[in-house]
Amino acid sequence: DDYRNLIQNVYPAAQDVYVYGGQELDIPQYGRVYVSIKPNTGEALSNVAKTAIIESLNDYRVASLEVVITDPEVLYIEIDTTVFYDDKRTIKDNAGIISAVESTLDSRAVSGAIDKFGGAARFSRIVASIDAAETSITRNISKLVMRKDMIAVLDTPASYEICFEQGLAKIPNTPSVGSTGFTIAGDTKTYYFEDDGLGNLITYYFSDAGVKILGDLSFGTIDYEIGELKIGYSTPVTFTSTVLPSAMIQIRANPLGQDVVAKKSVYLDLDVDNSKISAVVDRNLLSS
Repeated sequence: DDYRNLIQNVYPAAQDVYVYGGQELDIPQYGRVYVSIKPNTGEALSNVAKTAIIESLNDYRVASLEVVITDPEVLYIEIDTTVFYDDKRTIKDNAGIISAVESTLDSRAVSGAIDKFGGAARFSRIVASIDAAETSITRNISKLVMRKDMIAVLDTPASYEICFEQGLAKIPNTPSVGSTGFTIAGDTKTYYFEDDGLGNLITYYFSDAGVKILGDLSFGTIDYEIGELKIGYSTPVTFTSTVLPSAMIQIRANPLGQDVVAKKSVYLDLDVDNSKISAVVDRNLLSS
């Protein structure tokens, strides 16, 4: 707690700070204090900022304790919601309703209560906040989607492990996990991957006619119980490009259950900008 308070004083741009002793690691590192800082913008601090913070803490270090700053593990939460409203009770159109919902989700009462280390996205509270965003809203159909952003090492054979740190849903005949696009060595097609419901990750691409065509049926594995994906462990994969900038591949997954609760060392971030919010007039209302 002392280190947490000190860091927030010397680095006010920290959105949240998590501090833990090296003895808490799977392989204990005694004599070290680990600090994970989520800045107000971006996921991680620059090396310059890390060095400056450590130097600022030198006067407060106890004996030979070493302070190590690590990048936070960020788990994004997106909301997929369809909002129904009574058009006779508002002058707002679909866009106006969507804007009201976005403002509510971005508010300190919602995002501010979720965006933190060890945060919790409670489905019932989010649904209630959407209903309360505008008086004309009658109901909503919503679900929470988890997202991890993986940075590929381009043009280099590598293996990847993506951990959601909680169980993933197994939905009959429906993938629980999906990715954004990428290309791999020796092929110019844009591929995506998803799970087959049986513990395997498979790739696919779309033909010129828009037909989905399966590719590698053993691209990786998925452990639904612990929420872990492994890619390139049997045969390292070489990514050559990604559809998103900065060699990023976004991986989305459906959680097991409606809530998403992060471990203390995981920063939970409600990503309203990338959420899917639509609004439609509620045609199922009883006529007055």
